Amino acid sequence: MYMENLKRNGFLILEAIFLSALFLFALVLDGASAVSLSWQFYLAMGFLALLLTLPSFLSSQRKQTLWLFLSFSFGLFTLHFLAVSPVKPFMRFHRDIGNGMATQEVQHLFSQHFPKDGRFRQPRLSLGVGIPFDARYGTDVTDTPTQSFHYILDPADGRFNSETLTVYFKNGRVVGNEYLSD
Repeated sequence: MYMENLKRNGFLILEAIFLSALFLFALVLDGASAVSLSWQFYLAMGFLALLLTLPSFLSSQRKQTLWLFLSFSFGLFTLHFLAVSPVKPFMRFHRDIGNGMATQEVQHLFSQHFPKDGRFRQPRLSLGVGIPFDARYGTDVTDTPTQSFHYILDPADGRFNSETLTVYFKNGRVVGNEYLSD
């Protein structure tokens, strides 16, 4: 009886360790690439968590395994609302920019995602006139731009110094944008 109980609890502890490691992996991925903004991330992590917990749950019908899976899932879904690095607000800023927006609207969005006294440093902004865009990166530019805003996430930090966003304008309206990750 003692060995059987130890065996069952051992599996539960092992599952907790693996799910904790999986959550830490998800946290690192989210900090580097803001993967929690994508539904594919949740699908992959949920699948891996089910792979770890489902056999144990089906064989023993223990509620602890179910609670372990639900706790992992809850922690995973909170990542969508947490910004552990400046990459996530930068990607959200990129996602929120729409064609036809005025330059003032883009700057207002920028201020919302990166307030002056916010948690993360404001990306550096460079203005360009007639800067050509590079179609190799799949940019959907609706017209030939005459002006651009070029944002660099954090030139002072080597982890983020090549994460860039270029917003192209013509007649003061967005005609496309281009996001290049680090």
